[in-house]
Amino acid sequence: MPTQTILYIIGSGILALFVALFQYIYKTKRHRLHWGLACLRFISIFSLLLLIINPKFENSESSIVKPTLVVAVDNSQSVKYLGKDSLASKAVQSIVNNKEIASKYEVKLYNFGAQLNQNTTLTFDDHQTNITKSLQGIEAIYDSQLAPIVLISDGNQTIGTDYQYASKAFEQVVFPLILGDRMFHTDLKIQQINVNKYTYLNNKFPVEIIASYSGNSPIQTVLTIRSGSRIIHKEVVRFTQDQNIKIVTPKITATKVGVQRYQVGLSPLKNEKNTINNQKYIAIESIDERTKIALISSILHPDLGVLKTSIETNEQRLVTICSPSDFLRLKDEYDLAILYQPNPSFKAAFDFINKRKLNTFIIGGNQTQWSFLNSIQSDFKQEITGQTESYQGRINSSFANFITTDFTFNSYPPLSTEFGSININVRHETFVFKSINGIDTQEPLWFTYENNARRSSVLLAENLWKWRMHSYRETKNFENFDALMAKMIQYLNIQNQTKRLILNYESIYDGSQSLELSAQFFNKNYEPDPNAQLNIRLKETTSGRQIEYPMVSNQNTYMINLSALEPGVYNFEVSANKKSHRAFGSFEILNFNIEQQFINANVEQLEQLALHTDGTTYFDTQTNDLIAHLISDNRFSSIQKFTKKSVPLIDLKFWLLLLVLSLAIEWIIRKYNGLI
Repeated sequence: MPTQTILYIIGSGILALFVALFQYIYKTKRHRLHWGLACLRFISIFSLLLLIINPKFENSESSIVKPTLVVAVDNSQSVKYLGKDSLASKAVQSIVNNKEIASKYEVKLYNFGAQLNQNTTLTFDDHQTNITKSLQGIEAIYDSQLAPIVLISDGNQTIGTDYQYASKAFEQVVFPLILGDRMFHTDLKIQQINVNKYTYLNNKFPVEIIASYSGNSPIQTVLTIRSGSRIIHKEVVRFTQDQNIKIVTPKITATKVGVQRYQVGLSPLKNEKNTINNQKYIAIESIDERTKIALISSILHPDLGVLKTSIETNEQRLVTICSPSDFLRLKDEYDLAILYQPNPSFKAAFDFINKRKLNTFIIGGNQTQWSFLNSIQSDFKQEITGQTESYQGRINSSFANFITTDFTFNSYPPLSTEFGSININVRHETFVFKSINGIDTQEPLWFTYENNARRSSVLLAENLWKWRMHSYRETKNFENFDALMAKMIQYLNIQNQTKRLILNYESIYDGSQSLELSAQFFNKNYEPDPNAQLNIRLKETTSGRQIEYPMVSNQNTYMINLSALEPGVYNFEVSANKKSHRAFGSFEILNFNIEQQFINANVEQLEQLALHTDGTTYFDTQTNDLIAHLISDNRFSSIQKFTKKSVPLIDLKFWLLLLVLSLAIEWIIRKYNGLI
């Protein structure tokens, strides 16, 4: 206790005694009553002063602190599948019940799958394994302590960062107890399949299949791809001990619109222990994105056949030559309209095109009714002279709508059209300028423009068939001319993006990835809207069961985790802001268990883990050796810990009670004797 505190206590006693004597003894009759009251007053004042001072002293305590021994057990299904669940349980009991271990360590038991759990019940039914995350969790819990880790696991991790490399940053010593042995079982496995999510109808799309072989003898197997019960691809694949990885890239034809499911499999080897990993499923969404183009004309002309043939060299484009009246009968089928040499019979067609806001390609010529064309629209006006002229074309090197460096028209034959100037009333890009008798002009022969969210292309001349024939004479093929038309049609076929609700999901979830679905919602300015209310309604196709969940906003994306869903096929609808915008889709959850893909313990990576953390590996048959090592390892010893505590010298409650009693007794005595 500090000397200053002792002096305060002595001074308090003297002060209390002085006050008591002064009040009851000084200049009074010294009667026993006064001496008793003086004693009570002394007790009251001294107690009050002690409570104010509250003297304390330091007390030192020592304790023995054991190091913590963390036993982390792999609780995933792969342990049960390898037949090591009973051995894992026995190893835990051997460590926990060992008296020498208990006397040296404070044993803490954890189990883990995808997450770390402080639970003594082992079920071996977790669907995922994340060893890295579990060890990092233990490191965080025992950050400032000495806590060696006994990791009881087969070493097979299905999600998370590779623990072999993450262990270089671990502080605690790890002792892997390997549930397995070094015996290597022969096995075929489809490691990975890479394929695009989407393809076009009737297109051939590549599938990259990565297959592996574990074994010592050369073998061959048959790789098959099935669509339902039908085999659509079959080939022999050979492996050796050295060439144990094969990459196969067959091409599959998409024959139906919609999501198509395919099964990729390797025929099993004789006595192969695990055949589950011999197959995987993929899904491709086949899209019928053929652009349906109406080539509208009321006359017969060689240009019509040339345009149809040239445009349809791209299999995703279908051109129908029709009259204006035929176009109106089939009006809902077309995505783009080519109006060849319009005349008054085109009026209804123009009205419908404007109503539907279709993009257009207008081609004029000698048989065009220019007065009608000038009156039916206001974007451009052709001067009407009643005379025709032949113009050659000169490419505009500054044309910016698509790349034109591969095209030139200097040597091409001239095209025929109305003589006179063109007045264009909208902002436009000139694709080809007029050239007459070798003299270049700044008059457009072919131009494009965008107006009211629509794209248009206007060619003021006929006889395109001459250009295609000239292209063939120069290059012995039609590729240059067809490429030119393809670029122009592609430019016209791009529509304005008005879709504000966009979904991102997989068609098949096989258990190897998180079952998550995300969506983005945009406001009218096409900016991400983080304040919208999105809901997802799911329907399981077999049972008809429906479920609805709200989607959670995460910055500019809305997320939903559907890991709780049972395997099956689900149709779903995502709606935004009370169904003001909706989007639809479907996906399938396979009854796939990634934990059953392993047939061997991952001995190599567990040995690297032990090496990086200064630990030692043991197999499940060496549990006693591990226990002996833990007992004898001098790195993990108990330490004596001293703590200093500041302890109050007085009991505050006792002195407070004594103060109240002394004051009360003094008051009662004084009252009784008439001193108040």
